[in-house]
Amino acid sequence: MISAVDAAVAKVGLPSQWSWRVEVRPRRRTLGLAVSPDGSIVIAVPKDAEPAEVAAVVHSRRLWLARTIKRRTELAAEHPTIEILDGEGFIYLGRHYRLRLLDGHDRRIALHGGWLDLSRPVSGPAGVAVIIDWYTARGQRWLGDRVSAWAGRIGVSPPRVIVTDLGDRWGLRKRDGTVVFHWAAMQLPAELLDLIVVHELVHLVVARHDQEFQRRLLIALPDAVELEAKLAEVGRQVWMGALR
Repeated sequence: MISAVDAAVAKVGLPSQWSWRVEVRPRRRTLGLAVSPDGSIVIAVPKDAEPAEVAAVVHSRRLWLARTIKRRTELAAEHPTIEILDGEGFIYLGRHYRLRLLDGHDRRIALHGGWLDLSRPVSGPAGVAVIIDWYTARGQRWLGDRVSAWAGRIGVSPPRVIVTDLGDRWGLRKRDGTVVFHWAAMQLPAELLDLIVVHELVHLVVARHDQEFQRRLLIALPDAVELEAKLAEVGRQVWMGALR
């Protein structure tokens, strides 16, 4: 019975990095889905469960699974720390750059080729503050443009955009319709930023993470499930402001 259900779930097309196990629980009357602390999926089924019906439920819950796995993975992960010194690595829009400390630099911080140039003198905390402000300013422009571009496709008016520190969240929608993004998200590749943008814009139409929300998100981004899975992996590599 377990092998039949497992085979049916395998045909759903879940992201390849996900793992799951099927558990038959005779006392259950309905299917149960859970995500373990290590990010693996537990599919608890009654003894008379139909494999096709189990697969259909798993398919319908893909986005919930993706978000839950992402949260579990991020909670278990330690984000990198940095030092303000020559050669330290930074990421911007998925591309890697090296920090270069310059004397007499005419701009306090700027990208130049494969370098992130930062003017001396800088101390650890002061340098961190300058870099975070740089990500924030870049994000305000870049995300503002992406929000405007996606708003028409979603069918909403472009909302106000704020980029700031959101703790462990990539984005949120405020009650007044403002959308807020974490400055650290600017380290992610553009496709993952689009996922975050579209997620918050759909929330302007549907507040809850219900089936209608999932339907609208998948219409806008058909590969949203795969992108959520990728975000769970790539998000662990993002620097969140910690100094080593």
